[in-house]
Amino acid sequence: MAVRSTDIVGITVACAMIGRFLANMEEYLEQKFQLEKLVRDLAIEHGFPACNVGVNTADSISSGSIYLTVTGTSAEAGDDGQVGRGNRVNGLITPCRPMSLEAAAGKNPVSHVGKIYNVLARDIAEAIVTAVPEIESAQCLMVSRIGAPVTLPAMVQIKIATREGVPIADVQERIDALVGGRIARIPELVSGFVTGSISVF
Repeated sequence: MAVRSTDIVGITVACAMIGRFLANMEEYLEQKFQLEKLVRDLAIEHGFPACNVGVNTADSISSGSIYLTVTGTSAEAGDDGQVGRGNRVNGLITPCRPMSLEAAAGKNPVSHVGKIYNVLARDIAEAIVTAVPEIESAQCLMVSRIGAPVTLPAMVQIKIATREGVPIADVQERIDALVGGRIARIPELVSGFVTGSISVF
C-alpha cells in the first residue's frame, strides 16, 4: 500500500514469508531488510527520494510473532474472500468516483479497517454535508497502516465542493472538528457493529 503526500511517499508492504525457507529469526529479519531496501530503491528510481518504507509492520519480534506462512498466502488461515467485492456499505458501485473494493460484511468488527473505515468515511462525508451548509458535496478517503491501532488512521483526506465559491478556509475549522469527533467515536462504531445496530449493506 502506498500513500503519497506532496513529494513524500509512505509504502507499507505485507509480505508473507514461507517458513521452510528461513532457518531462524535472523534470516527473517535479513529478508525484511533486503525487501525494504529494494522497495526504497524502486521508489527513488521512480522519483520519490523522500520515502518511508515499512515491511510486515504488525510483527512483534520480542514475542516471536512474525509474518510466516506455510504456503505464502493468507488462504491457509481461512482468508478466502467469499464475501464478494460488490457489497459496498453505501450500496453503490461508482467507477467514476472514489470507492473501496473492500467488502465490509463478514469482517472482524473490532480490528478490520476495511469494515470500520468504509462506514466511518461515509459517516464523515454525510456529517460534513449535513452540518456545514456552505458545503455542497464531500468525499472522505481513509488509509490505515498495518500494525497501528484503528483509532489512528495513517491518513484522512477530505475533498469538498463549496456552494457559491465559499473559500475552504471559511469552513476548515468546522470540518476538522467534525472529522476529529468522528474518529474519536470509533470505539462506539465498533460497539455498533458488535450489537448489530449498524448495517454494512
